[in-house]
Amino acid sequence: MKPRRLPLLLLLLALPLLLAQCAGKQQSPDSMRRELMKRESALAAADEDWEKKQARAARAGQDKIPADRLEVLGEMALQSKDYETALMNFVEVLKKSPNRHDIHYKVGVIFFLTGQMDAATKQFAQVLMQRPEMVEAHEALGMVHLEEKRYALAIEEFRIVLNQDPRRVKSLHLLGIAYLEAGQNQQAITELTKALALEPNNLNSLTTLGQAYLNKHDYAKALGPLKKAQTLAPQDLKVHRHLGMALAGLKRYPEALDAFLKAGDEAQAYNNIGVYYFQAGQYEEAAKCFQKAIDLRTVFYQEAKANLQRALEKLNLSQRDS
Repeated sequence: MKPRRLPLLLLLLALPLLLAQCAGKQQSPDSMRRELMKRESALAAADEDWEKKQARAARAGQDKIPADRLEVLGEMALQSKDYETALMNFVEVLKKSPNRHDIHYKVGVIFFLTGQMDAATKQFAQVLMQRPEMVEAHEALGMVHLEEKRYALAIEEFRIVLNQDPRRVKSLHLLGIAYLEAGQNQQAITELTKALALEPNNLNSLTTLGQAYLNKHDYAKALGPLKKAQTLAPQDLKVHRHLGMALAGLKRYPEALDAFLKAGDEAQAYNNIGVYYFQAGQYEEAAKCFQKAIDLRTVFYQEAKANLQRALEKLNLSQRDS
């Protein structure tokens, strides 16, 4: 119940008691409950009607606000991440000026940020019908395609941007991600290397480049960007996890375990390093790591239990063969 209705609510709740006392009659508990429920229902209906009137008044008031003021209010709301208010104001601007491509772009951004990808696509497409050269709209549309796993379309949009501005780091990075997600690791490496030539300390590009090398099992080359990323962001869990994978791939197991431990989950760290021991045929070491993972998370760690069983089976086979 809203605070502004509290005095009225107290009065309504007290009214049955006052009437009963004045009449000299005693109401039954059931009768009192029914009366209270009826009055609460009436109060809720009145409250809902009041809110509807307030909303109508607000909409009517907005019609009288100049477009430039609505745009400022929308910008302020967008900056504070109040997307609902921002959208409401920008839509009012578009009612007054339907061809404002810059406002359509901002509406598209709000739809993207709130996960409404179809609506975002329509807004960016409308912008590009008016301004086909607008790199921000191509880039944003590419991000929608990337989010929706339409990698070929995403690559096409980022390429359009880079044809106009080859040094646009954000599009180079996004193009690298699109290639990576599409399984085209070498193309991803090419674009991410270009991005890092322009912005050497870009943490996201360094991490993604390391991931692309990991996908190619080129662990030595993955190590460089991931080590630099670790220096730039020593608390980044994803960097530590990828660095652990690179070190384990190089069979530098103690260093890999340390990196996995810094990724935040001790049981997962021992399970991870156990997998690499297992892949290298070091079944005894693998079994020890899987057992350690189980000890750390006895009841819930099914993955480590399954891995331990496989390692013990392999260890028994190798011992019989020897």
